[in-house]
Amino acid sequence: MITISDKAAAELRRIVDENDQADAAIRVFVQGACGCGAAHYGMGIETDIGEDEDVLDANGIKLVVDRESAPYLEGAEIDYRDSLMGRGFMIKNPNQAGGCGCGGH
Repeated sequence: MITISDKAAAELRRIVDENDQADAAIRVFVQGACGCGAAHYGMGIETDIGEDEDVLDANGIKLVVDRESAPYLEGAEIDYRDSLMGRGFMIKNPNQAGGCGCGGH
């Protein structure tokens, strides 16, 4: 379902360790998905996992995904970039079309 690059996994481990939440998962979710399939991704540290949510292991990182976000995350890859142009996590999904054509975004 979701893959995590080695660089992103190392950075996620560092963040979880810094927050003293070794048992926490990383929540990956979709915000503002519209009818055309365009999705905006988000991530955060999660300690409260619902019974109806999927828990996955990707590159040694525990991920939690709600059922509504799961279809939009199929085939996604989480990577981490640290360059002069900026640093942060990127979620790339080869199954998502280029842009939103419905005018919603």
